[in-house]
Amino acid sequence: MTILLVFVFELCLFCPSAVAAKPRPDIKVKFIEPQASNTVSGVIHVRLKFEPEPGAVMPKQAMASLGGAPWVRMTKTSSGNEWAASLDTSTVPNGPGAIMVVSDQRFRHRVRHVITITNELKCFFSDLHSHTSYSDGVLTPQAAHDYARDVSKLDVFALTDHLQSLTEEEWSDICEQADKANRDGAFTTFRGVEWTKQVGHACVYNPPTLVWPDDLEKFYKAAATAKVLVKFNHPGDGTVAFKGLAYSAIGDQAVELMEVRSPVEELAYIRALDQGWRLGPDGSDDTHQANWGGRRAWSGIWAPALSRINIMEALKSRRCFSTQDKNCRLLFTANGAVMGSEIKQPASLLNVEVTVEDPDANDRVEKIELFQNGKVIETANPQQSRVRWAKQVQVGPGSHYYFVKITQADTNSAWSSPVWVRGN
Repeated sequence: MTILLVFVFELCLFCPSAVAAKPRPDIKVKFIEPQASNTVSGVIHVRLKFEPEPGAVMPKQAMASLGGAPWVRMTKTSSGNEWAASLDTSTVPNGPGAIMVVSDQRFRHRVRHVITITNELKCFFSDLHSHTSYSDGVLTPQAAHDYARDVSKLDVFALTDHLQSLTEEEWSDICEQADKANRDGAFTTFRGVEWTKQVGHACVYNPPTLVWPDDLEKFYKAAATAKVLVKFNHPGDGTVAFKGLAYSAIGDQAVELMEVRSPVEELAYIRALDQGWRLGPDGSDDTHQANWGGRRAWSGIWAPALSRINIMEALKSRRCFSTQDKNCRLLFTANGAVMGSEIKQPASLLNVEVTVEDPDANDRVEKIELFQNGKVIETANPQQSRVRWAKQVQVGPGSHYYFVKITQADTNSAWSSPVWVRGN
């Protein structure tokens, strides 16, 4: 008897098909609208039909989303097994996307309907570097978030106290206050710390840990592995900080931003770009006083809507500019590619376009400078607060980067992210 029992056990263990349960009937999903691979924008109407196999139990509830939260409850229509919902595509970044559907009945596979999302970009203003008493600033994270939102009227804010000063309890409070303050469509917040070493200071956004290597190259590798966003802080002229901004291939996977708020930091920006870094300029204040977002400079971020996923995608794509004027909007494109882009197709001609909008009539743009590989190649003097300037330039052999700097009548400046292109 014992031998027989062992044999049966081994049969079940090694021949699962002999005792496998009959597959549960599946439910297929047929999308009626939008069609697969359609290009969509704004609020879209989603309509689908559940097609059950014989014996399948039909769902009583269904939810749809654009790849994750927020989920929208679908409504069953009067047309048989059809269900419908409306989704706002601006809640997710532009580009390839997917409509996801789940129900109260088990599906054998995740239902994923691929679409392409294209929404108009809007400009949101941010301060991504500041401190409280948890390091060498004043007051608390709650006070900082309240001031940035209610007094400075920022759209985006990140508190970045010095990493080595934080306790676990303080870090927990920073995270809690950022999450409490975050409101889609109104105020976007990120968790952040400042990695502070003799070789240089860098902000790390949404870090999964407070433990980071002291060695610069190991820090770059850890940041790239964690897939966080990193920003070079106050680089001076770039000859000393971060080992003279020496290029790091692994670092270039994580570091996407650099503070550029003055002619001196402009030198560092050009030095970094010349050495191969793919960086966008940031205008954060680095305040240590109770004036979060209220000092000297901001960053403008171009995104479809104000939400964590949209703003983070825009920053990682370097779709931003640094500005000393807190309501000046600067947009730079080349061959239709928005600043921060790397144009994959080689080109011999580049059609650049600069758009500047400042609601203050006295803040006219005195000068626009177009840079190619760190040198000014074109200049314009529009003398207007609202400007659209276009120029066609020749692209020589090899790799090139282009960005623009504008200077207003009151001497305030703004710097765009570059566009990278290779000549024919």
